[in-house]
Order: sequence, then C-alpha cells, then structure tokens
Amino acid sequence: MRPRHGLTIVECLVAMTILSVVVLVTCYTLAAGQQHLYEGNRAGSAVRLGRDLLEEIVARDYRDRTGGNGGSLGPESDELTRAQFDDVDDYQNYTEAPGALVDATGTPYPAADQVFRRKVSISKGNFSVSDLGTQFTGLTVKVTVTAPTGQQWVFQRFIPEPPQ
Repeated sequence: MRPRHGLTIVECLVAMTILSVVVLVTCYTLAAGQQHLYEGNRAGSAVRLGRDLLEEIVARDYRDRTGGNGGSLGPESDELTRAQFDDVDDYQNYTEAPGALVDATGTPYPAADQVFRRKVSISKGNFSVSDLGTQFTGLTVKVTVTAPTGQQWVFQRFIPEPPQ
C-alpha cells in the first residue's frame, strides 16, 4: 500500500494563519502610507497658502503714498476690501475664513484648500544684525494658516523701512 501525499488540516490552518498575518501587515503599511500622503498634501497646501499671502503683502509699498493713517497700522478708511490695500500695514488683522480663501486676483482657491483659515498680523519693530553691528527699523509680517484640526503654520518676514 502506497502512502498518501497531501495536506493535512493542520498544515492548511498554519498556512492560512501565515497568509492572513502577511495580508494584515500589508494593509497596515498601505494605510500608513496613505495617511502620510494625506498629511503631506495638507501641509503642502498650507505652506502654499501662507507663502502666497506673504508674497502678496511683501510686494506692496512699504508706506501709503497718500500719507495714510498717520503711522497707525491697518487699512485707511477708504480701503474696505483686500483689492484696495496698497501698502503693507493695510493687512493688519486681515483674516480669511474657511471657504472664503482667494488669491491676489480674487480667484478662489480650489475646494481642497478651502478648509484652512488665514490671519495676518503686522508689528513695528527692530531687527539686529550682529555681524554688521547694526539695527534696522521696520515691519514684521506674520501670516498664520490654521487647519480644521487646529494645526498651525506660521510664515514671518521682516521688511526694513526704506529711506525717505
């Protein structure tokens, strides 16, 4: 009589257990990769939104050409919208709520970017360059981008006061 060759039920159970562990580990790896991709895209969007607004502000004149509001920060009385802002300090306390984010031309950002909030603060101050032994007077522009989760990205730039 010849011995039978085949798989026993125990061998099948061991093989299925090993296969299920491999599949489970693969699923966890794919899920973690997807989460990292999502977080990277979200951070990339926040960085783009913050830098876009900061570059828009820095591109404006340092001072209002008409004399402005006597050295106080904020928009002049006739500057009611962002499109009318003509100098850096007009952006003081400017905010954009989720769903209302627009670029410098007034074009809304894509829907995926509309979950963020942006806020601008401007402050007068000094910046020291120790290597030069000098100090500059100017404005510090700070743009804060906030995600729905509360995570924040802050973009800051010092703009030295130009000579008059």
